[in-house]
Amino acid sequence: MTLSRRRLLGGIGAGAAAGLLGVPASAAESEPDTERVFVHPETGLLDGLGDLFDLIEAVGGTTILEYDNFEFVVAEVPSTRLDELRGDRRVASVEDDDETGIPGDWSPSLPGIFDPPGGSGCSTHPDQQPSWGLERIGADAVDPDGSGVDVGILDTGIQSDHCSLSVAGGRNFSSDGTSRDYEDRHGHGTHVAGIAGADDNDVGVVGAAPGANLYAVKVLDDDGSGRYSQLIAGIDWCMSNDVELISMSLGGTAESSTLSRAIDAAHSAGHLLLCAAGNEGNDGSDSCDAETMTYPATHEHVVAVTAMNEDDRLASYSSVGSAVDLLAPGTAVTSATVDNEYAEASGTSMACPFVTGVAALVWETREEDGPGPNEPVREILGETAETVLGTCAEGHGLVNAPAALGDERATDGASGPLSGGGLVSLLERVVDLIVSFFQWLWGLFS
Repeated sequence: MTLSRRRLLGGIGAGAAAGLLGVPASAAESEPDTERVFVHPETGLLDGLGDLFDLIEAVGGTTILEYDNFEFVVAEVPSTRLDELRGDRRVASVEDDDETGIPGDWSPSLPGIFDPPGGSGCSTHPDQQPSWGLERIGADAVDPDGSGVDVGILDTGIQSDHCSLSVAGGRNFSSDGTSRDYEDRHGHGTHVAGIAGADDNDVGVVGAAPGANLYAVKVLDDDGSGRYSQLIAGIDWCMSNDVELISMSLGGTAESSTLSRAIDAAHSAGHLLLCAAGNEGNDGSDSCDAETMTYPATHEHVVAVTAMNEDDRLASYSSVGSAVDLLAPGTAVTSATVDNEYAEASGTSMACPFVTGVAALVWETREEDGPGPNEPVREILGETAETVLGTCAEGHGLVNAPAALGDERATDGASGPLSGGGLVSLLERVVDLIVSFFQWLWGLFS
């Protein structure tokens, strides 16, 4: 294999990669006798990915995507040749590349209090108003603003010239546009980005972490749909570019061992991954036996977020399940949207970026720089959450910005006193106090 082939595949959108290799994205998606799959090589039996490409080509397939941090690839393979590929001793496994996306019924509305004419004239935009959700979690009453923290919004892209948003950069891995075209032509990604980190610039809306660096990692196309391979490409890009927080307001119905492997790798590298629980509904906040969450929110290394309304009740659309970690506002949340406008929308997709924003605030105050403190930050968010529902549907509770930032672990980089190294540290301090006391007594009577 030559380096030129790796460079051709590396760092470009999945759709663009297919096109450059002679298989247009539209044809790859619609071709009835081929299947899009992950191909995992058997360790030690292939001399690099070049041999894997050759093996895929030998069964009439085409490799369309590879990654910087993972050894598996994505390929289009004739359905009639899949068994042959699976049976090759040099292949460890072959797995379907399943679909992911946002709920099909996501329908933002334009509230009367935000009625700009659109366009680029930011002076015509309404004065800044924090959403009820921002106030409810206390993110409007804290000093940190997420400065220096990188947040990847894995979604439909972000409108880069919106008057309420600053986009630090990004990449497009969807089937729409070139790799550098991460513009949002749907609205969902821009809305999510605004909740997490809209600028504090007196215009329109403000996010939970207005100083954070927002990255538009476009893994969903202009219709709000995509595949796990594209989501993995977004995670891969965040890992390669040290983007600390990975926010995913999306989900699929199928679990994926390949996506699970990518999440495990990102978590091990110190990134914090957060995901909307899903909009599959519930039978009430006390329906603890229900499991309606979408994937990858159910993954153990992902912070899963459910949604509540302004009455502090579980939203009727919110998915629930044993993997829920936190609760956040999700109903009638006002944020930015495409065409330089503002919209009100509902969903766990809106709840997730509130938690992402507070995570960025806590991350900013830590001593570490870059990926690393994902588990301590996750512990802080969970252990300082506010009990609202008092049931399994809220996980640890409602994310609470002042309480999280008031925790001593948010500033000194120490582990929590109730778990892990924090428990050891607490016991050590107690032992030291007891020893000091007896030493004092010994000195007093000797």
